[in-house]
Amino acid sequence: MKYNGVIHRKLELIGENTRKLRGLLPLSVERLRGDFFLKNGIERTLQISIEAMIDIANRIASLENQPPSSDSYQALVQLAELGVIKQAEQYRNMIKFRNFIVHRYEHIEPENIASILTHHLGDFEQFIQEIEAHA
Repeated sequence: MKYNGVIHRKLELIGENTRKLRGLLPLSVERLRGDFFLKNGIERTLQISIEAMIDIANRIASLENQPPSSDSYQALVQLAELGVIKQAEQYRNMIKFRNFIVHRYEHIEPENIASILTHHLGDFEQFIQEIEAHA
């Protein structure tokens, strides 16, 4: 299936955000604690990237004439069922983190942000690769 420009723009956004976040590494918890705008900027960048993933999943489902998913994680499950991504489970924590940012934003610990940047930016890159391989 040929994906439209919206999907490609969102993939580019995720890729650019990931590159910029990687540019902050190594990132210490102390630096995050001491820089309010850095911490909040990273949170927002992660949220936008995860939202873009959800948007892509919903758009692909629509292009494949699938019904809308019941929630954000189910949108990724639908992508896996369509064979676009290998599995949705590996992205479940991203969706949980996005929900946490949106609904419990006052409780986001700098340790979690530092851990995500250090250990999980590759999840975004894998998502991009899987979508592009299916396009």
